[in-house]
Amino acid sequence: MVGRLTLLVGDDAGNVSAWFAARPDAVDDSSNSASSSSGSITDDPDSSSVADIPEGPEEVSEEQAEAAVSGATRFIRGHDLGNGPAAVAALAPSSRSRETAVAYADGSVRVLQVTTNDVLAEAKLPTENLRPSEIVLTMPPGEQETTLYAAAAGRLYRAALDFGYPEAGLKAYFRPLHYESYAEPRHVWQTSSATNAGEPKLGLMPLVFGTLKATFYSLLFGVPLALLAALYTSEFLSKPARSRVKPVIEVMASLPSVVLGFLAAIVFAPLVESWLPSVIAAALTVPLTLLVAARIWQSLPQSTRPRWGRWRLPLAAFAIVVGFAIAALLGGPIERLVFAGDVKLWLNGQIGSGFGAWLMLFVPLSAIVVATAAGHWLDPLILRAAGDWSLKRFGIVELLRFSISTLLAFSSAALASWLMTSVGLDPRGTYVGTYVQRNALVVGFVMGFAIIPIIYTLADDALNAVPESLRSASLGAGATQWQTALRVVVPTAMSGLFSAVMVGLGRAVGETMIVLMAAGNTPIMEFNIFNGFETLSAAIATEMPEAVRGSTHFRTLFLAALVLFGLTFLVN
Repeated sequence: MVGRLTLLVGDDAGNVSAWFAARPDAVDDSSNSASSSSGSITDDPDSSSVADIPEGPEEVSEEQAEAAVSGATRFIRGHDLGNGPAAVAALAPSSRSRETAVAYADGSVRVLQVTTNDVLAEAKLPTENLRPSEIVLTMPPGEQETTLYAAAAGRLYRAALDFGYPEAGLKAYFRPLHYESYAEPRHVWQTSSATNAGEPKLGLMPLVFGTLKATFYSLLFGVPLALLAALYTSEFLSKPARSRVKPVIEVMASLPSVVLGFLAAIVFAPLVESWLPSVIAAALTVPLTLLVAARIWQSLPQSTRPRWGRWRLPLAAFAIVVGFAIAALLGGPIERLVFAGDVKLWLNGQIGSGFGAWLMLFVPLSAIVVATAAGHWLDPLILRAAGDWSLKRFGIVELLRFSISTLLAFSSAALASWLMTSVGLDPRGTYVGTYVQRNALVVGFVMGFAIIPIIYTLADDALNAVPESLRSASLGAGATQWQTALRVVVPTAMSGLFSAVMVGLGRAVGETMIVLMAAGNTPIMEFNIFNGFETLSAAIATEMPEAVRGSTHFRTLFLAALVLFGLTFLVN
């Protein structure tokens, strides 16, 4: 067929199949280094022959030695194109596409699409007493259509074929297909190739996956910050300070996404790569220092808090700076103790065990479990015993409880990680894996800042719309300011908070420039936070100017835009 990589085979049972060489680890067309001579065809579609390496003292050729080193190349049956009504008499593959014409002994003629295994056309030659050896098919290329010629019993038949875009369709876009040189069916988006393969790969699932991946990580970073910031400015910050803070956050929405994308690609991506262990540690030290600062604030005498009230926000910012400073100091020791001395080689699976990967997963989970358990069982006991305690004593006890809970969370996470590693489980290659400079971590961080102003503004308005009488009634009943915010204000404003998150989700789904400049534009389907991806919007922006007008690629990009619109419409 076109590309000279696929061999079509028809037998006397009417079966037509497509065979090509592939390695088990082949993932793209660049792995096309094998030819059909590396194996032999068998009748069993599930079996495949491997290049034979002579044993004993026999001389081994360079090709055989290379195959033995790089991985065995198999000649596999990639497509089973169905059974015909009679024995296959002739095959005529197109010289410019993945279609082929098949003639059968009873005079039936079919045109098949090899990649999607579809039957595009079917007819029967009006000739009786036909001999299979007399049938000749050919499909010479045409400019606008493919013409099929069939010669049989001294007659010549001509059919003009115009199937439009047979390589497109729901099957090609949203289901895994078995492409040339691939060991198994895959979702692949590849509109250009460095080889002579002529098989279009227009699967949209990698782009949809990349869009959802970028959205997930940006929301994972942006939503908690935006909602907590809105809750803080609405319920705890003084009105003069709030009147200054809120406009500053809202101005962030005016930053052009191309500027954020430039900063992500040129500044943040190299910075994160250089300080990767410290960045991983900062995900733990920054929240921890904020919580410690909050516990210290709670332990201050009640007479001291009003005087220091105006310094609450600067002190919180200082706690964040301290958290980053601690992460920078702990980066080196963490890399040596947890990541076997080199975090990139460790992520690639070349050194160390999966203990660090399990620890990154279990620390937040165990913290949630321990905090929930402490709030459900331990806090009521402390409250019952604290009837005659002073505020200072109560704050010290709370600080001690927090320290014990933190230690318990870390211990349980380390124990669970050790148990998972002991049984031989290694999560590297799933949610963590090979590190690429432009990755989902950088995109999530920068795109999170792009959606924070939108979510914050709507959430703050929703919280401030709660009647003041509800707050006064809760405070008058003896509830603290935090209890009032969490148990009265937030449930009342829940519909507005949900709407704010949904608007931010719609903004993240349609983002173009940040993912275009910082995501690496590699259409792969991996959950790894440390590698790149490609989104629907980025593919449209980069490939639309180069797509041939009216081609399948050109129309597929319009379909990608329709899918992107559908995702945004469903979200909103």
